[in-house]
Amino acid sequence: MEELLANAHPENQLLYTLITGFLLFGGVLAALFLALQHRKKPLNYAALTDKILTRSWAAPQIFILLGSLFLLYFIASFVGLFFGEEQIPLAQLVATVIIYLLIIALITLLDRQRGGSWETHYGMGFRQIKKILIAPLFYLALIPFLMLASTLYSLLLESVFGIEVELQAVALIFTQEFSWLQFLYIFMAIFVAPIYEELIFRGVVFPFLVKRGGLAGGTALVSLLFALMHFHLPSLVPLFLLSAALCLAYWRTGSLWVSIGMHTLFNAVSIFALKIVA
Repeated sequence: MEELLANAHPENQLLYTLITGFLLFGGVLAALFLALQHRKKPLNYAALTDKILTRSWAAPQIFILLGSLFLLYFIASFVGLFFGEEQIPLAQLVATVIIYLLIIALITLLDRQRGGSWETHYGMGFRQIKKILIAPLFYLALIPFLMLASTLYSLLLESVFGIEVELQAVALIFTQEFSWLQFLYIFMAIFVAPIYEELIFRGVVFPFLVKRGGLAGGTALVSLLFALMHFHLPSLVPLFLLSAALCLAYWRTGSLWVSIGMHTLFNAVSIFALKIVA
């Protein structure tokens, strides 16, 4: 990212700096506001945690879902063997869409065994969708901590371990000239992936792990899994912190809409930043 920024047009560098400064300033204000709200009206930790615990899946259902997930991604890892280099990005996108559809269908099927609805299981009813309006507040409050952690982690990798910090392979697509393929990737990253990933990691895995390891343990374990599943060492700490914030937002509000909104904002702002400096 630093290399892209250094080679960007001066006007784009200024725009990037202004946006970063705005997010940082807004993030400090949002964090202070949430801290003051918590001081005025302390949270009922036990009640909020109990609500998450009631949404936990049974172990066999979890193993079926995760086993299917790993199997599908293992099969998809061989996609590149059957296509030319220029065709691989589109083939990977198609494979991703197929995996999303199959996993969401499996979640729906397994959910039927539990009874209830997505409103009771994930706080994703139509009446609760208005909670997504508070997602920007939680997202902004995360920004100062995310920036600090990302900076320190990058310095650690480069200065101590000599590891060059590079963008994820999928992120490189967003730095290229606009195309219909890039548009599809952007659409998937902003509107589809947040729903899919939040449903799996926060909606399904998080309550299961909280039931077995408590709130702190469940948050740490699901965040580690979330970060590792992206297979990108330079993003490990930032993604871990993002996941922890998404877990706490879901725990705090009881609605997956909030973490979906935060995830959407994170992806959208990240892509916009890449497009500015590319």
